[in-house]
Amino acid sequence: MIRRLLAAFLLFATAIAAAAPPEPLLWTAQNGAGTVYLLGSFHLLRAEDYPLHPRVEVAYAEADRLVFEIDPAEMASPDLLATIQTLAKFDDGRTLRGVISEENAEKLKAFMGGSEAAMASSDAFKPWYVGMNLVVGMMARFGLDPKRGLDQHFMRRAAADGKPVGGLETVLQQMGALDASPLAEQEQMLSEAFAPPAEMRRRVFAMHDLWRAGDADGLLALINEDMAEKTPQMYLRLNRDRNLAWLPQVADMLERDQTVLVVVGTMHLIGDEGLVALLRARGVKVERVDAEQAVKLPPLPDAA
Repeated sequence: MIRRLLAAFLLFATAIAAAAPPEPLLWTAQNGAGTVYLLGSFHLLRAEDYPLHPRVEVAYAEADRLVFEIDPAEMASPDLLATIQTLAKFDDGRTLRGVISEENAEKLKAFMGGSEAAMASSDAFKPWYVGMNLVVGMMARFGLDPKRGLDQHFMRRAAADGKPVGGLETVLQQMGALDASPLAEQEQMLSEAFAPPAEMRRRVFAMHDLWRAGDADGLLALINEDMAEKTPQMYLRLNRDRNLAWLPQVADMLERDQTVLVVVGTMHLIGDEGLVALLRARGVKVERVDAEQAVKLPPLPDAA
Protein backbone atom coordinates (compact mmCIF):
# COMPACT_ATOMS: atom_id res chain seq x y z
CA MET A 1 0.00 0.00 0.00
CA ILE A 2 2.81 2.41 0.88
CA ARG A 3 4.54 1.72 -2.43
CA ARG A 4 1.29 2.37 -4.31
CA LEU A 5 0.86 5.74 -2.56
CA LEU A 6 4.48 6.66 -3.20
CA ALA A 7 4.18 5.80 -6.89
CA ALA A 8 0.98 7.84 -7.16
CA PHE A 9 2.68 10.79 -5.48
CA LEU A 10 5.64 10.60 -7.86
CA LEU A 11 3.32 10.55 -10.86
CA PHE A 12 1.44 13.55 -9.48
CA ALA A 13 4.66 15.45 -8.74
CA THR A 14 5.95 14.76 -12.23
CA ALA A 15 2.74 16.07 -13.76
CA ILE A 16 3.14 19.30 -11.79
CA ALA A 17 6.77 19.76 -12.80
CA ALA A 18 6.32 18.99 -16.49
CA ALA A 19 4.88 21.39 -19.03
CA ALA A 20 1.31 20.63 -20.00
CA PRO A 21 1.16 18.51 -23.16
CA PRO A 22 -0.22 20.11 -26.33
CA GLU A 23 -4.01 20.24 -26.54
CA PRO A 24 -4.79 17.75 -29.29
CA LEU A 25 -6.26 18.82 -32.61
CA LEU A 26 -7.92 15.43 -32.83
CA TRP A 27 -11.23 14.38 -34.34
CA THR A 28 -12.96 11.03 -34.62
CA ALA A 29 -14.96 10.09 -37.73
CA GLN A 30 -17.43 7.21 -37.76
CA ASN A 31 -19.55 5.96 -40.62
CA GLY A 32 -20.19 2.30 -41.31
CA ALA A 33 -17.89 -0.29 -39.79
CA GLY A 34 -14.75 1.78 -39.33
CA THR A 35 -13.40 4.54 -37.13
CA VAL A 36 -10.89 7.12 -38.31
CA TYR A 37 -8.98 9.41 -35.99
CA LEU A 38 -7.87 12.64 -37.69
CA LEU A 39 -4.85 14.18 -35.96
CA GLY A 40 -3.55 17.62 -36.90
CA SER A 41 0.23 17.62 -37.10
CA PHE A 42 2.86 20.32 -36.76
CA HIS A 43 5.67 19.19 -39.05
CA LEU A 44 8.56 20.66 -37.01
CA LEU A 45 8.59 20.44 -33.23
CA ARG A 46 10.90 20.61 -30.19
CA ALA A 47 11.77 18.03 -27.55
CA GLU A 48 9.68 19.99 -25.03
CA ASP A 49 6.55 19.49 -27.16
CA TYR A 50 6.52 15.93 -25.87
CA PRO A 51 5.03 13.89 -24.24
CA LEU A 52 1.75 14.08 -26.09
CA HIS A 53 -1.70 14.40 -24.58
CA PRO A 54 -3.14 11.14 -23.18
CA ARG A 55 -6.03 11.42 -25.66
CA VAL A 56 -3.55 11.17 -28.54
CA GLU A 57 -1.91 8.17 -26.90
CA VAL A 58 -5.31 6.46 -26.65
CA ALA A 59 -5.94 7.09 -30.36
CA TYR A 60 -2.56 5.60 -31.23
CA ALA A 61 -3.12 2.58 -28.98
CA GLU A 62 -6.52 1.90 -30.58
CA ALA A 63 -5.27 2.30 -34.15
CA ASP A 64 -4.89 -0.85 -36.24
CA ARG A 65 -3.13 1.20 -38.91
CA LEU A 66 -1.59 4.66 -39.37
CA VAL A 67 -1.82 6.76 -42.52
CA PHE A 68 0.31 9.83 -43.27
CA GLU A 69 0.47 12.35 -46.10
CA ILE A 70 3.29 10.30 -47.67
CA ASP A 71 4.03 6.63 -47.06
CA PRO A 72 6.91 6.29 -44.56
CA ALA A 73 8.66 3.87 -46.93
CA GLU A 74 8.90 6.60 -49.56
CA MET A 75 9.98 9.15 -46.94
CA ALA A 76 12.82 6.82 -45.94
CA SER A 77 13.93 6.13 -49.51
CA PRO A 78 17.55 7.10 -50.30
CA ASP A 79 16.21 8.44 -53.60
CA LEU A 80 13.81 10.91 -51.94
CA LEU A 81 15.93 14.04 -52.40
CA ALA A 82 16.82 13.15 -55.99
CA THR A 83 13.14 12.57 -56.74
CA ILE A 84 12.19 15.98 -55.37
CA GLN A 85 15.02 17.72 -57.18
CA THR A 86 14.00 16.32 -60.57
CA LEU A 87 10.82 18.35 -60.13
CA ALA A 88 12.50 21.33 -58.46
CA LYS A 89 15.07 21.98 -61.20
CA PHE A 90 14.42 24.03 -64.31
CA ASP A 91 14.58 21.91 -67.45
CA ASP A 92 13.99 24.63 -70.04
CA GLY A 93 17.08 26.82 -69.74
CA ARG A 94 15.63 29.25 -67.22
CA THR A 95 17.41 30.13 -63.99
CA LEU A 96 16.28 31.27 -60.57
CA ARG A 97 17.78 34.74 -61.05
CA GLY A 98 16.12 34.91 -64.43
CA VAL A 99 12.59 34.53 -63.02
CA ILE A 100 12.77 36.55 -59.78
CA SER A 101 13.21 40.29 -59.35
CA GLU A 102 16.66 41.85 -59.02
CA GLU A 103 15.66 43.02 -55.54
CA ASN A 104 14.88 39.49 -54.37
CA ALA A 105 18.00 38.15 -56.07
CA GLU A 106 20.09 40.64 -54.07
CA LYS A 107 18.27 39.72 -50.86
CA LEU A 108 18.89 36.05 -51.55
CA LYS A 109 22.58 36.68 -52.15
CA ALA A 110 22.81 38.64 -48.89
CA PHE A 111 20.98 35.82 -47.10
CA MET A 112 23.65 33.46 -48.43
CA GLY A 113 26.44 35.63 -47.06
CA GLY A 114 27.20 37.24 -50.41
CA SER A 115 28.47 33.97 -51.83
CA GLU A 116 28.37 33.87 -55.62
CA ALA A 117 29.06 30.14 -55.53
CA ALA A 118 25.96 29.56 -53.39
CA MET A 119 23.90 31.70 -55.74
CA ALA A 120 25.19 29.80 -58.75
CA SER A 121 24.22 26.47 -57.19
CA SER A 122 20.74 27.83 -56.41
CA ASP A 123 20.21 29.09 -59.96
CA ALA A 124 19.20 25.63 -61.18
CA PHE A 125 16.21 25.49 -58.84
CA LYS A 126 12.73 26.97 -58.93
CA PRO A 127 11.69 29.61 -56.37
CA TRP A 128 9.39 27.28 -54.38
CA TYR A 129 12.21 24.84 -53.67
CA VAL A 130 14.73 27.47 -52.61
CA GLY A 131 12.10 29.21 -50.47
CA MET A 132 11.06 25.96 -48.81
CA ASN A 133 14.65 25.13 -47.88
CA LEU A 134 15.36 28.60 -46.53
CA VAL A 135 12.24 28.57 -44.34
CA VAL A 136 12.94 25.07 -42.99
CA GLY A 137 16.53 26.10 -42.28
CA MET A 138 15.34 29.19 -40.44
CA MET A 139 12.89 27.15 -38.35
CA ALA A 140 15.70 24.75 -37.46
CA ARG A 141 17.66 27.72 -36.11
CA PHE A 142 14.69 28.46 -33.88
CA GLY A 143 14.92 24.95 -32.44
CA LEU A 144 12.12 23.37 -34.49
CA ASP A 145 13.21 20.04 -35.95
CA PRO A 146 11.46 18.08 -38.74
CA LYS A 147 12.71 14.86 -37.13
CA ARG A 148 10.64 15.77 -34.06
CA GLY A 149 7.55 16.63 -36.10
CA LEU A 150 4.40 14.74 -35.16
CA ASP A 151 4.41 12.78 -38.42
CA GLN A 152 7.98 11.57 -37.96
CA HIS A 153 7.30 10.77 -34.30
CA PHE A 154 4.46 8.42 -35.19
CA MET A 155 6.29 6.94 -38.16
CA ARG A 156 9.05 5.82 -35.82
CA ARG A 157 6.61 4.50 -33.23
CA ALA A 158 4.58 2.57 -35.78
CA ALA A 159 7.76 0.98 -37.13
CA ALA A 160 8.88 0.01 -33.62
CA ASP A 161 5.45 -1.40 -32.74
CA GLY A 162 4.94 -3.20 -36.04
CA LYS A 163 1.80 -1.26 -36.95
CA PRO A 164 0.90 -1.14 -40.66
CA VAL A 165 1.28 2.28 -42.30
CA GLY A 166 0.34 3.97 -45.55
CA GLY A 167 0.23 7.29 -47.38
CA LEU A 168 -2.42 9.45 -49.01
CA GLU A 169 -0.18 10.65 -51.85
CA THR A 170 3.32 10.39 -53.31
CA VAL A 171 6.08 12.91 -52.75
CA LEU A 172 5.83 13.97 -56.41
CA GLN A 173 2.12 14.66 -55.97
CA GLN A 174 2.83 16.73 -52.87
CA MET A 175 5.70 18.71 -54.37
CA GLY A 176 3.74 19.01 -57.60
CA ALA A 177 1.25 21.23 -55.81
CA LEU A 178 4.05 23.73 -55.18
CA ASP A 179 5.57 23.27 -58.62
CA ALA A 180 2.26 23.98 -60.38
CA SER A 181 1.81 27.28 -58.54
CA PRO A 182 2.34 30.55 -60.45
CA LEU A 183 5.93 31.79 -60.45
CA ALA A 184 4.82 35.07 -58.87
CA GLU A 185 3.44 33.16 -55.88
CA GLN A 186 6.55 30.98 -55.71
CA GLU A 187 8.60 34.18 -55.52
CA GLN A 188 6.34 35.50 -52.79
CA MET A 189 7.00 32.30 -50.85
CA LEU A 190 10.75 32.81 -51.35
CA SER A 191 10.60 36.43 -50.22
CA GLU A 192 8.97 35.40 -46.92
CA ALA A 193 12.36 33.99 -45.89
CA PHE A 194 13.93 37.45 -46.11
CA ALA A 195 11.91 38.83 -43.21
CA PRO A 196 14.02 39.94 -40.22
CA PRO A 197 14.80 36.89 -38.05
CA ALA A 198 12.91 38.34 -35.07
CA GLU A 199 9.80 38.82 -37.20
CA MET A 200 10.12 35.34 -38.70
CA ARG A 201 10.51 33.87 -35.23
CA ARG A 202 7.41 35.70 -34.01
CA ARG A 203 5.31 34.40 -36.89
CA VAL A 204 6.58 30.83 -36.61
CA PHE A 205 5.98 30.59 -32.88
CA ALA A 206 2.60 32.30 -33.16
CA MET A 207 1.51 29.33 -35.28
CA HIS A 208 3.35 26.83 -33.08
CA ASP A 209 1.73 28.21 -29.93
CA LEU A 210 -1.74 28.09 -31.49
CA TRP A 211 -1.12 24.46 -32.40
CA ARG A 212 -0.01 23.68 -28.84
CA ALA A 213 -3.13 25.38 -27.51
CA GLY A 214 -5.36 23.34 -29.85
CA ASP A 215 -6.77 26.61 -31.23
CA ALA A 216 -8.23 25.59 -34.59
CA ASP A 217 -9.91 28.97 -35.19
CA GLY A 218 -6.74 30.89 -34.41
CA LEU A 219 -4.70 28.69 -36.73
CA LEU A 220 -7.21 29.10 -39.53
CA ALA A 221 -7.12 32.89 -39.18
CA LEU A 222 -3.32 32.90 -39.29
CA ILE A 223 -3.17 30.55 -42.28
CA ASN A 224 -5.66 32.75 -44.13
CA GLU A 225 -3.61 35.84 -43.34
CA ASP A 226 -0.23 34.33 -44.19
CA MET A 227 -1.08 32.10 -47.13
CA ALA A 228 -4.63 32.17 -48.48
CA GLU A 229 -4.50 35.94 -49.01
CA LYS A 230 -0.89 36.27 -50.19
CA THR A 231 -0.60 33.16 -52.40
CA PRO A 232 -4.19 32.09 -53.16
CA GLN A 233 -3.45 29.72 -56.06
CA MET A 234 -0.70 27.97 -54.12
CA TYR A 235 -3.02 27.69 -51.13
CA LEU A 236 -5.76 26.07 -53.24
CA ARG A 237 -3.33 23.56 -54.71
CA LEU A 238 -1.69 22.75 -51.38
CA ASN A 239 -4.88 22.57 -49.36
CA ARG A 240 -8.22 22.24 -51.14
CA ASP A 241 -7.09 20.16 -54.12
CA ARG A 242 -5.16 17.68 -51.97
CA ASN A 243 -7.98 17.43 -49.43
CA LEU A 244 -10.42 16.56 -52.21
CA ALA A 245 -8.00 13.89 -53.47
CA TRP A 246 -7.70 12.42 -49.98
CA LEU A 247 -11.42 12.50 -49.18
CA PRO A 248 -12.40 9.28 -51.04
CA GLN A 249 -9.51 7.45 -49.40
CA VAL A 250 -10.62 8.45 -45.91
CA ALA A 251 -14.22 7.57 -46.79
CA ASP A 252 -13.03 4.12 -47.89
CA MET A 253 -11.26 3.62 -44.54
CA LEU A 254 -14.59 4.20 -42.80
CA GLU A 255 -16.18 1.33 -44.71
CA ARG A 256 -13.70 -1.19 -43.32
CA ASP A 257 -13.84 -2.83 -39.92
CA GLN A 258 -10.75 -1.13 -38.56
CA THR A 259 -9.51 1.87 -36.61
CA VAL A 260 -7.13 4.14 -38.51
CA LEU A 261 -5.11 7.08 -37.21
CA VAL A 262 -4.60 9.64 -39.99
CA VAL A 263 -1.81 12.12 -39.23
CA VAL A 264 -1.70 15.13 -41.57
CA GLY A 265 -0.87 18.82 -41.34
CA THR A 266 -3.48 20.67 -39.28
CA MET A 267 -4.25 22.95 -42.25
CA HIS A 268 -5.86 19.94 -43.95
CA LEU A 269 -8.40 19.38 -41.19
CA ILE A 270 -9.74 22.85 -40.41
CA GLY A 271 -11.92 25.36 -42.25
CA ASP A 272 -14.65 24.92 -44.83
CA GLU A 273 -12.31 23.02 -47.18
CA GLY A 274 -10.73 20.84 -44.50
CA LEU A 275 -11.31 17.11 -44.22
CA VAL A 276 -13.52 17.51 -41.15
CA ALA A 277 -15.99 19.76 -43.02
CA LEU A 278 -15.78 17.70 -46.22
CA LEU A 279 -16.56 14.47 -44.37
CA ARG A 280 -19.47 16.09 -42.54
CA ALA A 281 -20.84 17.28 -45.89
CA ARG A 282 -20.93 13.60 -46.89
CA GLY A 283 -23.00 12.76 -43.85
CA VAL A 284 -20.13 11.33 -41.81
CA LYS A 285 -20.30 11.86 -38.06
CA VAL A 286 -17.14 13.76 -37.12
CA GLU A 287 -16.56 15.03 -33.59
CA ARG A 288 -13.61 16.71 -31.97
CA VAL A 289 -12.18 14.57 -29.17
CA ASP A 290 -12.78 16.12 -25.75
CA ALA A 291 -9.35 16.58 -24.23
CA GLU A 292 -10.87 17.31 -20.82
CA GLN A 293 -12.66 13.97 -20.56
CA ALA A 294 -10.91 11.67 -18.12
CA VAL A 295 -8.66 9.02 -19.63
CA LYS A 296 -8.80 5.62 -17.95
CA LEU A 297 -5.26 4.62 -17.08
CA PRO A 298 -4.21 1.09 -16.08
CA PRO A 299 -4.11 0.54 -12.29
CA LEU A 300 -0.84 0.47 -10.43
CA PRO A 301 0.15 -3.01 -9.25
CA ASP A 302 -0.28 -3.77 -5.55
CA ALA A 303 2.84 -4.03 -3.44
CA ALA A 304 4.12 -7.55 -3.03
